[in-house]
Amino acid sequence: MQHIICTEKSVVDIEIKANGFIKTEKDIFDVSKIWVGPRETLETNEDFKQIIPYVILSYQGKIALYQRTKKGGEDRLHNMHSIGFGGHIDAFDLAYQDNGVINLDKTIENSAQREIDEELNVSEIVSKQHLGYIYDDSNPVGRVHIGVVELWELATNEITSNEDEIHVVGLFTIEELKGFEGEMENWSEHIVNGL
Repeated sequence: MQHIICTEKSVVDIEIKANGFIKTEKDIFDVSKIWVGPRETLETNEDFKQIIPYVILSYQGKIALYQRTKKGGEDRLHNMHSIGFGGHIDAFDLAYQDNGVINLDKTIENSAQREIDEELNVSEIVSKQHLGYIYDDSNPVGRVHIGVVELWELATNEITSNEDEIHVVGLFTIEELKGFEGEMENWSEHIVNGL
């Protein structure tokens, strides 16, 4: 049984009032309201939001785009294009401050780095920037997830996939990415339209 990290939905709802990409440097989470629970329960419990790192990889102003293949685990996302790499924060991603309190920033970074390392071969990451959040209560998947959007700049344009579930399409400008509208997952479309 996989255990993942989530937060109480009521905490997020205090800070975020609209669906879509919320561009902000603000930390919206209350570490005292962070929970670890079984994924199978949390996937349908709308009292909680699973925290999902959503990392955009860029090189010289262009953003990596990939397509989710039919070999991926989430049927609802098959063949969709995406600019976000990441996934659920597993219990073993947890990092702690010296006083034993969860260090959520480091936990999110640990999870994001693990996912990137599992899914891709990329060059050195030269910078990391928090861009904001994805909040989408318009569908059952969105109602139980919140995306933490990060922009990681790469040293080179070399990006290849380690997994059959991901087909790297290439690097594109924001304007070029808008040409994939209707073919992208909701979260990616929200970000492309918000940048």
